[in-house]
Amino acid sequence: MHVRIIQSLTIVPLLLMPLASIAAQGHDHAHPHHHHDGEHHHHAPAELITIEQVLAMEQNRHLSKVTSSSAPILAVSGDGELSFEVKVTSKDLPKEVHAPNVFAGGKNKRPCLVFAHGGFAYDYREGKGEVYWFLQGAGMMRINKDRSKIDLLETDEKMVRFNMHNATFFVHGEKPMIAWPANGGQAVFISDLEGKLLHKIGRPTMEPYSKKAGYSPTDTAYLDGKLWVTDGYASKFVMSYDLDENKWTGTIFGGRNMKKPQPGKFGTNHGITIHKGLIYIAGRFFARIHSYKPDTKFVDMFPMPAGSKPCDFEFFTMNKKLYGVASSLKPSTGNRKKGDKGAAIYIVDMETLKVVSTVKPMDELGLKKFRHLHNVFPSVDEGGVTLFCQAWNPGDFAILRQTKAVKKTDREKGESGK
Repeated sequence: MHVRIIQSLTIVPLLLMPLASIAAQGHDHAHPHHHHDGEHHHHAPAELITIEQVLAMEQNRHLSKVTSSSAPILAVSGDGELSFEVKVTSKDLPKEVHAPNVFAGGKNKRPCLVFAHGGFAYDYREGKGEVYWFLQGAGMMRINKDRSKIDLLETDEKMVRFNMHNATFFVHGEKPMIAWPANGGQAVFISDLEGKLLHKIGRPTMEPYSKKAGYSPTDTAYLDGKLWVTDGYASKFVMSYDLDENKWTGTIFGGRNMKKPQPGKFGTNHGITIHKGLIYIAGRFFARIHSYKPDTKFVDMFPMPAGSKPCDFEFFTMNKKLYGVASSLKPSTGNRKKGDKGAAIYIVDMETLKVVSTVKPMDELGLKKFRHLHNVFPSVDEGGVTLFCQAWNPGDFAILRQTKAVKKTDREKGESGK
């Protein structure tokens, strides 16, 4: 009998002997559940078994952790040199994230990971590179520099009960901190890097919030001692908080607009990022990326693929070129016509403002829970780009790594001369 693996995956050498043993022993051991009809074929054609079935066998169970993060899937998605493969999945997370989220309410028994609805904070200091993120019911996690280990940190109980909708690493007064906007808690929590709560910023005090306007913060960004906050899930304003004086500055702009793209107004001002002194807002509802000066003066607004609903916009530099990364909530109108079920990651050349690579975690990388992308954070290390990805509804987690390979369709076009 011949055994054929149906998922393309590099298997560690230790698997070779068990596989050879399976082939030698024959059909009974490879597929015992196929004999319920009492028939036994000594000359059956090649059988198909998946890598998951191989790893589940008693002699191979100790190998599952080795293979899960090294190369769970070998599919490639993206365009040209900005193509990516899966390097780490939620299987590599601490066991606590797979336990029930006790703060979800009712008789919920679903794991904390299912409720993932946040983002990532990157320690940009020289020699660092750790990445932090958060799950309601589990707490704050740290992904180490070489991405080989993910630790769950002892987190202040005042924070664990809330969903932290995004995360921002910053250094203030020479002290590294992380800002966590709790969209359901009407607050922004600030912690140290070990999970200790340092400060809680409550509701804004200026109008319209002084008149009881709704407040549900979705993201933060730091600039010159001030923390900028987006109220993307309620009244749609953007405002700043002075960390030295511990009070709102009174600077505020934005407000609701659901009719058409408009400078200074938002359908959903979901994410905020500051780059080279400019404030970038991901306008999710109309698929627009806005930019403003710290004095709130409008600078520019450019479109993302129609219908994609970008949740956030981040930056990285590669080969001296600046790129932007948008994580989208839904497949774009064009991708839906192609039959895509999952949302995409769009990489934008910031000189031309054109999308130069489209990465599809669900449809091309096989990450089945990545129907909706909530946050993607890029980092550049060891000569390549890494994408930290979080899915929403249901929640999931993955790390993608740049590969020098190109998409199959691109190779085919090159070989055919088209």
